[in-house]
Amino acid sequence: MDAAVASPMSKVVRRDGIVRWIMSDYTHALDLAPNRHDISFHRLTCMFRRFCLETDRYMLGTKHVHLRNSHDRLHMIAMPEKLDTNPHLHGFADFSELKWGDRLKLPWEHKLERIWYEVTEGSGTLRIAAQPDCGAALYATKEAFRADHEYLLSWDFHPADKLGKRASPICLQRTPARRKPRTH
Repeated sequence: MDAAVASPMSKVVRRDGIVRWIMSDYTHALDLAPNRHDISFHRLTCMFRRFCLETDRYMLGTKHVHLRNSHDRLHMIAMPEKLDTNPHLHGFADFSELKWGDRLKLPWEHKLERIWYEVTEGSGTLRIAAQPDCGAALYATKEAFRADHEYLLSWDFHPADKLGKRASPICLQRTPARRKPRTH
């Protein structure tokens, strides 16, 4: 279909937009498989939510990540696939040095595998690939517009008051901020 006459709401045009978004905003592809066939879309969403939360806690080095701006936290999109036979997620995340700084010197890839394994209660596998190409994005979005296959965004689980703010200047500090001791 000629792009000049295609409706801006056509599935092809919207899919192409998501692919362009993936290629411009994300540095790594993550395939998250729970390796169980009895997982509903709701359960898969809950697993993704917990994975994002635990990843934030690890990468930021703090338990209370809900107090951070969304721009300081994991930025990830995930597309569910094969919900009726082999539910899993094809995701893309920003693990750039610009975003995470020195934290990328930690064994973060191994830790993310452990987090996913714990989230799936011992059955999940995670595959991480740096610098995904357009083919990976096209493959991941092939079911993106089925009625029962909504895509998931990590920021959808954040408090609304944290979404509009920019990254904080202390975000890339290696050690978490400390509270002042109480004085009585």
